[in-house]
Amino acid sequence: MPHDTLRATVIVVNFNGGAFVLECIESLSQQKTPGVDVEVVVVDNASTDGSDREIAQFYPDVRIIRSPKNIGFAGGVNLGIANSTGDVIVLINNDAVAAPGFLSAIVEPLSADGSSRTAAVTARILLSGRFIPAPGSPTAYVSASGQRWERVARNATPGSGIALINSTGNQVSRSGNGRDRSWLDTTDDETSPVDVFGFSGGGAAIRRAALDSVGLFDERLFMYYEDTDLSWRLRRAGWQIVYAEKATVWHRHAASSGIRSPFFLRHNVRNRILVTARNAPAPMVVRSIVRTGGSLLKAVRRLASDRRDSDARVQVTATAAGLVQAMLMLPSYLSDGRRSDRAAKLPRSFVSKWTVQD
Repeated sequence: MPHDTLRATVIVVNFNGGAFVLECIESLSQQKTPGVDVEVVVVDNASTDGSDREIAQFYPDVRIIRSPKNIGFAGGVNLGIANSTGDVIVLINNDAVAAPGFLSAIVEPLSADGSSRTAAVTARILLSGRFIPAPGSPTAYVSASGQRWERVARNATPGSGIALINSTGNQVSRSGNGRDRSWLDTTDDETSPVDVFGFSGGGAAIRRAALDSVGLFDERLFMYYEDTDLSWRLRRAGWQIVYAEKATVWHRHAASSGIRSPFFLRHNVRNRILVTARNAPAPMVVRSIVRTGGSLLKAVRRLASDRRDSDARVQVTATAAGLVQAMLMLPSYLSDGRRSDRAAKLPRSFVSKWTVQD
């Protein structure tokens, strides 16, 4: 780093964060960061719940940048970066709480000896609360192995349930599906390697010099997959991304948009195809589109057999909308990909080292 004292800018993108964002800012205000000069910037995406005013009232040292409209997570982060000077950009979701020592632990790998090619550090993100097995529950969190978990009620016996991992970084599957590494692993069983394909925007630190070399977040994505896309571009430029187990945040997963909402489904479908088209080998792009078509067909069949199936109806409409939007935007992303190919140090095929099963 170019300065004796490391300068870190923490960016929190807020949209109607309510009490959650206040808890987030409070946890940041309690951090002890010897040797690190920290500024906290909140980019408010035209909130209407008054949370921006409450931040200004209770945390006058926090700098608030107000956007006249909701420009999404990617646009919000970029606005914060453009209005800050930190050597390191630290990201944390507005519905997350930083554990003690988070800031020091998340920036340390970027200032360690031999870290000059480390672009980003991803945090240990845990799901807020504690969980118990919930076989057969339709509303449960479902792990890759099919294990179902439900959050313990607030009035449950103190100490009941176990802690579950939200993310130790981002992975990419054979069909271009971006997903959280270690999703729903128990903290007792964690064996996450330091090297990881990508960082999670829910808790990360990014070297500004790395951003200068590959560009900022893609604002067209608005929300979801923007961290996977940037990770992909960093990797192809020869940068490294690592995991910091001691940098812990607690996250209320999908507290703002919901993992089954039309908004989530539409953006998830669209952005997965577009990010894959820009960065991945052709077979992965084809698999991404085919997988989406297969999911849509299954949902159509479900809806045809039961017109009252509201989940199927949401999946059909949101998936179809995401697919149409992706096809309309695809030429631009294919063109972006060709430009990236000319500048990249690594070929698209490098991703085979990191690809996991769907």
